[in-house]
Amino acid sequence: MPQLDISTYLSQAFWLLLSFILLWILLSVFITPKIADIIEQRKRKIDDYLQKAEIMNNKAKETNDRYNTTLNAAKNAAENNFNEGKEHLDNYLHNFENKFIKELSSQLADNEFQLAKQKKEILQQAEDLATDLAFDIVQKLGFTHISRQDIINVSQQRGEK
Repeated sequence: MPQLDISTYLSQAFWLLLSFILLWILLSVFITPKIADIIEQRKRKIDDYLQKAEIMNNKAKETNDRYNTTLNAAKNAAENNFNEGKEHLDNYLHNFENKFIKELSSQLADNEFQLAKQKKEILQQAEDLATDLAFDIVQKLGFTHISRQDIINVSQQRGEK
């Protein structure tokens, strides 16, 4: 095997060392700086994105705070309007109820008065009809000496008892 031949060690070591140095110079002069530059650009870009994200996050927080403040103010205003409306409606309903009760009480009193008046008239008519009927019966039975006034007096005496 030629690589194990001792006479070629020196040339192999020379070329190995030369190749290693050239590769190291090539990497350190051309490739590593470009990679470092790309890494630095990416780092700056990421930092820039992070700064922009922080700024946007702060703006979003401010907007959210303004939104919450406005929302709470709107909720309070709506609650106040609701309470005022409820109070107004309660007062209106209370006044309407009182007015309605007064009207119903007045109508009820009028109706009771009318019913009492009609009851009295009907009872009077019934009493008159009963008196007429009793007088007709007494006349048909032949008791001509009994007058209508006598029947009314007897009826009144029984009503007093």
